Amino acid sequence: MHSDIDVSDFWCWNEECTDYGKKAQGNIFLKERKGPNQRALLMCKICRHCFSETHGTPFFGLKTPIDEVARALSLLPEKGSIRAVARYTGHKPDTIIEWIKLAGAHAKEVNDYFLQEMHLDKVQIDEIWSYIKKRRKTSSQARKT
Repeated sequence: MHSDIDVSDFWCWNEECTDYGKKAQGNIFLKERKGPNQRALLMCKICRHCFSETHGTPFFGLKTPIDEVARALSLLPEKGSIRAVARYTGHKPDTIIEWIKLAGAHAKEVNDYFLQEMHLDKVQIDEIWSYIKKRRKTSSQARKT
């Protein structure tokens, strides 16, 4: 099956697989696309484990397109309230709140990993987030040109 997704950024999530957690091993391929958003269902050639392209992200299990969720979350600082974002996007306030909770939980997991597993201090973590923010801004500007 022809792959229309860069699978080199993915790894097998099966902890019992010999390629667990290893990127770009040539073991991951696009099995099929599923659901209304045609999300990629990926498979490991080694253990035959299947997983969604959104596994391990705050978008896992959501039916709303990723770019729509991300756009809604990015509007929060500009609009200043959950209700304003809900009015602007046409989603219910409870939906926006759920997305905020998912994104917050994911960011906490990343921060906890940096603090506990990598033994970084808060200043170093702030520097990482600043770098990520700057890089996103640069890459989005490059896409516009």
